Parts: sequence; structure tokens; C-alpha cells
Amino acid sequence: MSEALRHIEALARLLPEAQRSAHAYAREIDLFSGAGEVERAHPSGRAYVAATRMALLQSEVAEALQEIRDRTVDLDPAARRPDDALSLELADILIRTLELSEYLGVDLGAALVAKTADTLGGYRHGGVRF
Repeated sequence: MSEALRHIEALARLLPEAQRSAHAYAREIDLFSGAGEVERAHPSGRAYVAATRMALLQSEVAEALQEIRDRTVDLDPAARRPDDALSLELADILIRTLELSEYLGVDLGAALVAKTADTLGGYRHGGVRF
């Protein structure tokens, strides 16, 4: 087994608790106020709420991209601070990913291990290089 896969497996063991914590955090700060009512009232219910959460995840990615495009963030890793704009946007992406995974019942750790093993085994989406 590769060292990379061993590290991914170690990370995967931490993800279930991280997912639960991100979901609890979202509830604590009322990140999705009214989602329960929407889920019950909308014809597509849970799918609509999941799609909305995914769109919000996408908006966080767009905000991180904008930080890079604005050229105000130093992209040198040695200059990276945990409270700079790019770092905070990447944290938002992780929080929303963990929360969405918990909401949908995705075992993100198991999926991460499976994806890593496939990729290390030579899997390439669509046969493209990147």
C-alpha cells in the first residue's frame, strides 16, 4: 500500500466526526434557516435543499477563485496565513463539503479512500491528463 493511501486512510478515520461537527456548527449558526420548512413544502424536498447547499458550496469556490484573480493574496505558500482571505474561503469550502456530506449521508472518508485507491490504480476520468 502506498504512503499516500495510508495518509488518506488516516484522514478518512477523522471525517465522520468532522462531518457531524460541521453539520452541528451549521445548525448552531443557523446557516440554513428555514431549510426544514422548504424541504417539507417544496415538491422536490430534500433534493431541492441539497441542490441549494451544493450551489452555496459552488459560490464558496467562486469566492476563493476571485481572491486569486484579484491578485491581492500572495500565492507563495510561505506567505500563507490561516486568516488570509484565500485560507478562509478554502475553510468555507471544507465546512460546506463536510456539512453537505453529513446531510446526504455520504461517508466522505470511505469515498475518499475509494477514489484515492482508484486514482493510484491508474484511473483517469475520461482518459484526460488533468
